Amino acid sequence: MLGAMTELLTRDGTRLHYTDSDPAGSPERALVVLHGWSQSAAVFDRAAALLAPDRRVITLDHRNHGASGRSEGGARVATLAADLAELLEDLGLSSVHALGHSLGASVLWSYVDAHGTGRLASTTLVDQPSVCAILPWLDATEAAEAGAIVDFAGAEAFVAAMLTPEAEAARAAFLTSMLSPDLGQADRDWLLEQNLLLPMPYGAKLLNDHIMQDWRDVLPRIDVPTLVVGGEVSHVAPASQEWIAAQVPGARLRIFSREEGGSHFPFFEAPEVFCEELRGFLAEVDGTA
Repeated sequence: MLGAMTELLTRDGTRLHYTDSDPAGSPERALVVLHGWSQSAAVFDRAAALLAPDRRVITLDHRNHGASGRSEGGARVATLAADLAELLEDLGLSSVHALGHSLGASVLWSYVDAHGTGRLASTTLVDQPSVCAILPWLDATEAAEAGAIVDFAGAEAFVAAMLTPEAEAARAAFLTSMLSPDLGQADRDWLLEQNLLLPMPYGAKLLNDHIMQDWRDVLPRIDVPTLVVGGEVSHVAPASQEWIAAQVPGARLRIFSREEGGSHFPFFEAPEVFCEELRGFLAEVDGTA
């Protein structure tokens, strides 16, 4: 864990845990990191340790994830986006770099949809399709280009599996599908520990809301510099990340190879490579390259 451990009490009384590498540092151009479904801020610790010497890094545990408090309500991407808005306001962050991984990218899209980009200096979107489910209004071409990977029956079965006695095995199998074959067992076991911190049924409800979103209309409205990241061996089709980069004006695309840690967790599997790309992008945005 990197930096000071801090808490924010939200509008509905939920305690949010976050770490801040430099609480007394400048509020300008800090990097705020949002993790994926059923993970935690700690998965970014390796990358944060590499970035923090040059930049203030803030990593947030979403409600019901990691070390944050538990709440029965708010199992919606929009709720997590509202939590992000409260965090930015509470810390006085008026111009931040925001990085969203997986579900965290959807949280960023929801934030932009509701609040615009006024507080964002840049966005980094890591390996998240703009549509997960094959929704009724998508034709085959639209579904393929957006990266929709599951039909309604598959989505229902996946969410329902989170509520059965076999849920832990289902979660382990899903996590394994997101990792490269090269990752060691100790790392796999630790990631699963983080995964299992998310309680059910909240996790299943949030997963259902996440899967059913369609963020394609938000992408052209992202009018700040954007880095889109994918992986050659990710379960998320790299073509879907190429499509996202084509929709966000001026976006930069980086697809990591297997050798570069190009799974769903590039910042965890190969943090040095990931941080080199991210550091260069952020320096360009800040004009310090």
